[in-house]
Amino acid sequence: MLCLSLMAQAQGPGFQMPENKATFKDVDYVGDKTEPHRLDIYLPETNQEKYKVVVAIYGSAWFSNNMKQMAYMSIGKPLTDAGFAVVAINHRSSGDAKFPAQIHDVKAALRFIRANAAKYKLDTSFIGITGFSSGGHLSSLAGVTNGMKKRTVGNTTVDLEGTLGGYLDYSSCVDAVVDWFGPVDMAHMENCQTVKDEKSPEAALMGCAPAENPELVALISPITYISEEWKVESGEFATAAPDASGSAVANSKLYTLHSQKYPRFLVIHGDADNVVPQCQSIRFSEVLKKAGQLETFVNVPGGQHGPVTFNEKTFKQMTDFFLKESTKQKVVEQGGTGPFKAVMREEASLPAHTVFAPQDLSAFSAEHPLPVLVWGNGACTNSPWEHFKFLNEIASHGYLVVATGYIPMEEQPYHGPMSTTQQQIESIDWAIAQNADPASPYYNKIDVKAICAAGMSCGGLQTLYNCADPRLTTMMVCNSGLFNQQNAHQAVGGMPMPEKSKLNEIHTPVLYMLGDKEDIAYANGMDDFHRISHVPACAVNYPVGHGGTYRQAHGGEYSIVAVAWLDWQLKGDKEAAKMFTGKKPGLLQREKWTLEKNKKLK
Repeated sequence: MLCLSLMAQAQGPGFQMPENKATFKDVDYVGDKTEPHRLDIYLPETNQEKYKVVVAIYGSAWFSNNMKQMAYMSIGKPLTDAGFAVVAINHRSSGDAKFPAQIHDVKAALRFIRANAAKYKLDTSFIGITGFSSGGHLSSLAGVTNGMKKRTVGNTTVDLEGTLGGYLDYSSCVDAVVDWFGPVDMAHMENCQTVKDEKSPEAALMGCAPAENPELVALISPITYISEEWKVESGEFATAAPDASGSAVANSKLYTLHSQKYPRFLVIHGDADNVVPQCQSIRFSEVLKKAGQLETFVNVPGGQHGPVTFNEKTFKQMTDFFLKESTKQKVVEQGGTGPFKAVMREEASLPAHTVFAPQDLSAFSAEHPLPVLVWGNGACTNSPWEHFKFLNEIASHGYLVVATGYIPMEEQPYHGPMSTTQQQIESIDWAIAQNADPASPYYNKIDVKAICAAGMSCGGLQTLYNCADPRLTTMMVCNSGLFNQQNAHQAVGGMPMPEKSKLNEIHTPVLYMLGDKEDIAYANGMDDFHRISHVPACAVNYPVGHGGTYRQAHGGEYSIVAVAWLDWQLKGDKEAAKMFTGKKPGLLQREKWTLEKNKKLK
């Protein structure tokens, strides 16, 4: 029976389940106070604000309703080590209720996770799912039924979503699936040719002999849902009855799932599995590949139904896949107007930051490296949602830009805790480490001696707080300036508040870019500028107030000035320098701009 042999081998005589060390234990995800509807949440020990999620489902041939801890013990620990929150769930057994009760439970848990994300520090921008054996079946079924309410095969219709636990306004979709040797094609479980008999786990799940109900056999099989000519009507799908072979999919035309709606799959199966034949995963992978949704099929030589198949290499393949799939990216404004079309992305190795870089890094090398801009956001918000057009434009001119905070997939305000000054330092540390890492796409492509720290408003205060970092080459302080004793009461709680003496620690050229007298930071910024005489300094003003032009197309006027300053300071571009230097600086030829510079800036 599915997975029971694995359990017996793993447990041995006198086995006792270890202490449950979940961060949140026995959470009732339905509200009925029953064992099958409990879950455990395991958080990494890294003290982040929130964590992306992977749901883990145990294998038991659908016979158990309380093995969530076994799911974490078997496949969960590598995921928390990789930085994911792992949600290990129970579900009703085939003895408790017949199919589709089990997939109703899985989808209820997924809705609960989204509805209660803040309470449990979960980042539901990514929810992966994985399971082994029958847990692999349920994980795969959750993936192939994203957004699907009902499914009909022949004369049999199944409700796939259910209403358990409420939260029906929340999605039950998943973003990626790892299937560990799950049964996925019940019409071919017996010797890869036909259905199992009336005493099989499948029969217990269905409540009847599989041979007696081929339509229900098709409906419990994940493979059915990805290899059909689907009729799509209001979230309901219809399929012809199974053919003479017992399969509803054997002779049908492939439906292409290549869409953001459907997750990608990693399928792992040992070739010595005597419980679920490997042909299940081979055939499933072939169909997924044709549909454009297969990452890869991993054959484990000598791999049994758990033993040998579970190993350090396959665990790493699982975590690498989830890390890859959970990394979001977006091309902003066609990549910018510069010569190097840029992309905005997350980097798994740098949580709570957003990276902007040229899409094609082949143009960069140790001889022609990318200078670096590290950025702090206005209001010290932990997302560059107001500045991503401006930062993307800079990147398109050949820069690696690392912004504090979570990636803004939409231009919507971020609601969450403030960022910290340390995140700018983390950005610098990360860029230097990437340049030195042979496994990084940025290896030997970053100019670690050409680094600018910059920020807007509260992010400008963070920049000034970090001004003494010896790795900095230049600074840009935008719509910002240090408070003095007279106006310190105007500061928002949580802002870094260095005294004016901090300006003496600046050791690089610095640009103050302000919004003229309408800018609430104008007085502070200009006061800073007038106090700086020991390094080259420049103050430029454009009459737009405190908000700048960051949210305008390609960052508006501010991006033009910022790119010129960076080209001069980080690339040594003499033409760019003319924007700020000489008796007739080029900036003054642009409408509405004003410029002041100290004696160090000629």
